[in-house]
Amino acid sequence: MFSARKVLLLGAAFVLGSALSASAADLYGGSIKDAPEMAPMPAASAGWYLRVDGGYNWFTTPGVEMDQGYTAHDTKLDGTWSIGGGIGRYFGRGFRGDITVDHLFNSNVSSEFCDCYGTASHAKFDFSSTVLLANLYYDFNRGGRFVPYIGAGVGFAHNETGAGTVTEDCGCEGTIGKGSSNSFAAAAMAGISWKIRGGETTYVGGLKDEPVAVNSGHAMYLDVGYRFLYLGDVKTGDITWDVAAPSVDPKLKDITAHQIRVGLRYDLN
Repeated sequence: MFSARKVLLLGAAFVLGSALSASAADLYGGSIKDAPEMAPMPAASAGWYLRVDGGYNWFTTPGVEMDQGYTAHDTKLDGTWSIGGGIGRYFGRGFRGDITVDHLFNSNVSSEFCDCYGTASHAKFDFSSTVLLANLYYDFNRGGRFVPYIGAGVGFAHNETGAGTVTEDCGCEGTIGKGSSNSFAAAAMAGISWKIRGGETTYVGGLKDEPVAVNSGHAMYLDVGYRFLYLGDVKTGDITWDVAAPSVDPKLKDITAHQIRVGLRYDLN
């Protein structure tokens, strides 16, 4: 038979054991037998990124405006390469934005001029452009390995024309001076990004702490896409002839390009 003292000790041990079990359950968010449930957490969003891009550009036929009674036809603007870079930031909910600078290298321009007497002239000169754009994108699968995107941008272009030559069927020759101008620029783009390294997400936590998503950061993406680019206008220098003739200065209008671009994007955190 148990004495009253033994009964009290057993009762106290039972109460203490129950209290310890309850405390353990509170600490782990459930019973001792049940492991704490790791609720899924959204992947941490990266902050800033850097990018570098290169591509090839096909120009559409620009308009040509002339004075002194001249008209232009059969204008052609050859394709050219471009290179650029920029800095951007992720805004969350699939949106990101960046500021980019791209340089389009020299492209050959050829055009046929006719004066009011029907005399044909053959002109050749170079065109190049440096474009600054502020862009906004939407990523359709942010956090995935393959991320399709669309975007648009606005800014300005510094367009330049190089010195050139012009010859007439009659044998007269002339020179085209250099010219430059700043113009409004805009872009629309679409493509896909492939995460080639980094950016994995793991979950940490325990006891009373909620599980937290931790991103390894420093992800790198390969971007492949199409961009339609509007570059505006540019005026050449004057055309001067080796004989007495009116001086004219052609103007290329509404210059647009189709671009295929490949680039790398590197997350800074």
